[in-house]
Amino acid sequence: MIGWLSGTIRTLDPAGAVLLDIGGIGYDVTVSLQTLCKLRQGEATELSIHTYVREDQITLFGFSSASERDIFRKLTSVSGIGARMALSLMGGISTEELIRAIEQADDLTIARTPGIGKKTAQRLILELQGKLGGVHVEGGSIIGNSADEVRSALSNLGYKPAQIDLALKHVEMADFESMFRAALRAMS
Repeated sequence: MIGWLSGTIRTLDPAGAVLLDIGGIGYDVTVSLQTLCKLRQGEATELSIHTYVREDQITLFGFSSASERDIFRKLTSVSGIGARMALSLMGGISTEELIRAIEQADDLTIARTPGIGKKTAQRLILELQGKLGGVHVEGGSIIGNSADEVRSALSNLGYKPAQIDLALKHVEMADFESMFRAALRAMS
């Protein structure tokens, strides 16, 4: 199993895919939107990796910290929560807010994430409440102001500040993932 990868980012895909060059070998890594907004094309990075193996595929999921990877693993341990849904949860709200919502049984905050209904949020709370004590968010909150994070992520993808500002004028304030997707639609 691959635990981490260190290399240079060759390409960034707004859908959450990164091509990481490690010694002349390219690894496709699927990343959360939180991690994506921290990465820049051409820069060296290190990602904590979760290796997902099925009969027909091997998928690498990358995270900017081991604590994000640990939360991802806890989320995917819940029945009915797959890797894609866990990434959606982690992109919809900050990791700190997600942990707080689970510990405080705030199913409405969790259900705000696209693709997550109230029943799934309640099951998540039921199975994880009290079990996240060993998971620490490094450096406090991972996501702050959603508009600033969207601006940073789009800049990292090569968009010009004027393009970003124009797109953000047509985007409603919401969680990072919703704003990011809406800004990308506005620019196309």
